[in-house]
Amino acid sequence: MKNRGFSLVEMALVLLVMGIMGAMFLPLTNTMMDHNKRQDTKAKLDSLEKAFTRFVMIHRRLPCPANGALLTGNVNEGLEQSAGGVCTALGLNNGVVPWRTLGLVQNDVIDAWGALVTYKVWGVTATALTANDGLDMSGLNPTVSPVVLNWLSVRGFRLCRATPCAPGSASELASKATGNGIAYFLISHGPNKVGAYLPGGTFSGAASGAGPGPLENINRNNLALRTISPNDFYVDALFDENPASYYDDLVLHPSIIKVASDAGLQPKNP
Repeated sequence: MKNRGFSLVEMALVLLVMGIMGAMFLPLTNTMMDHNKRQDTKAKLDSLEKAFTRFVMIHRRLPCPANGALLTGNVNEGLEQSAGGVCTALGLNNGVVPWRTLGLVQNDVIDAWGALVTYKVWGVTATALTANDGLDMSGLNPTVSPVVLNWLSVRGFRLCRATPCAPGSASELASKATGNGIAYFLISHGPNKVGAYLPGGTFSGAASGAGPGPLENINRNNLALRTISPNDFYVDALFDENPASYYDDLVLHPSIIKVASDAGLQPKNP
């Protein structure tokens, strides 16, 4: 007796079932892959925070950013951009993590989507946390009020979850007025990469996918540092797939007092 092969109808049914199963499981697979990339990037940001702490312990200041617009092979690529102890405008405006200054390699500052991590630091000349001893608070006496608060109130960024974000509003998550100003932001621009610098100096001005929403536009690189109130803030918000409010950034934002304390430079009672 001869073996009977599959008929065209049976083959079509098999292909149909396989197509339905693929359509069902592909979104789940993509979601899992995106989740893993977000977790990997969060871990990388945490690791970078430790590298910044080590730098502050040694130098008692934060490093200036590297200029993300520099081409591969430029002698200053990955180095903090400063002149006479002051961060250069290009470093502040196009800032990425200065991996060579921190003793890292470039791959350490590339997120899971292939973009350089943006680095925004309080570099205002008169109160710069990047100046010599700019983060050394050990000479401040915490028992003398309001010495510490006065020092903190003129330094650092605010942290917000919406725009506009008036000081003292419900949208403000961290305030300089309460001594909780942010020393620096590390920003991964997420899957759409919009606002990020890519290795080699290319700026990703258009989204690779959905977005950008208005909150992502606050965090994008290649803009002047946000230091003038009420726009002296960057954003940390929940992931949002709505096209009108799309937001996929991952943000790390330690406060000034945390950075100083982690490095052993917090205010001390003499």
